[in-house]
Amino acid sequence: MAMTLETEPTKLPLHEEHLQKGARMGDFGGWLVPLFYTSIMEEHTAVRNNAGIFDISHMGEFLVEGPGVLGYLEKNLPRRIAPVKFGQAIYMPLVNDQGGMVDDIIVYRMGEQKFLIIVNAGNIAKDFEWFNARVTTGVTLTDMSDTMGLLALQGPLSQTILLECFGAFYKDLRRFHYKDFEGGVIARTGYTGEDGYEIMILKPKLKQVWDVLFRVGAKHGLLPIGFGARDTLRLEAAMPLYGHELTDELTPLEADLGWAIDLTKDTFPGSAILKKQKETGIQKKRVGFEMTERGIPRQGFEIQRDGKTIGAVTSGSFIPTTGKNIGMAYVTATE
Repeated sequence: MAMTLETEPTKLPLHEEHLQKGARMGDFGGWLVPLFYTSIMEEHTAVRNNAGIFDISHMGEFLVEGPGVLGYLEKNLPRRIAPVKFGQAIYMPLVNDQGGMVDDIIVYRMGEQKFLIIVNAGNIAKDFEWFNARVTTGVTLTDMSDTMGLLALQGPLSQTILLECFGAFYKDLRRFHYKDFEGGVIARTGYTGEDGYEIMILKPKLKQVWDVLFRVGAKHGLLPIGFGARDTLRLEAAMPLYGHELTDELTPLEADLGWAIDLTKDTFPGSAILKKQKETGIQKKRVGFEMTERGIPRQGFEIQRDGKTIGAVTSGSFIPTTGKNIGMAYVTATE
């Protein structure tokens, strides 16, 4: 009889700190992560009203550098990279040759010939293979995922807390820009629909940053936030999640991410297919909806109109701040 070995989920570098704060842990894409500490409702509300900290050290980081790096990225990414300035970041889907989405990523310009790319945790191996297969002379690609940790400080009081912790140097930091921090960066980015920051730093320094944030943030109502509230926050803000609203088969145009690609570029993977789709029109589209009756929509549920199936739910949940059950779905474009 054949036997299969189940692999244990990977622990986050701050695993013990999460347990000390009472986290209920669970598996998320092969990682053992805090699902919640007190309740999803309390944590969601804290980020909307005050501030919260997320440990997102499961995310992946690639360093791409060398004299050929700009041409390499211009050829392979769907947005123009040359105009991105030092200290700036830019969001986009990573597109395959069929026009589908390999992932969604953030690209940071670290220097004239140096870029940092943040990828989703579940796609680290796939994305690295995608980038590595396209590496040309003069380009060095390095997976930094095992050495870097990442914390997200999110909410209306996040700036107050950050400046009290790390100083006025970060006061003028604009959205989708970053500044250097202890061998890493502090970027004004996030995944909640709130103002906030993502702090990337070497893993041995992660606990020190975590402790400082909580020591200073306690008087501002700062709470640790689990992945449950991370999902309800991004859903309320209509932000897509890979594996739900984004897949290798769905295109950026169908996902309502046309603003995050540049079809005026001569070519990039899948560009011909996307340009044609732009001309002829999409067959399905991403939409948001609210339940008018009781019940929480779940991924895979059919959406019907007049007894006819017109699409399927990709994400759904009860939202604490509004008290409503909402979701996202793909439906026939003519609906």
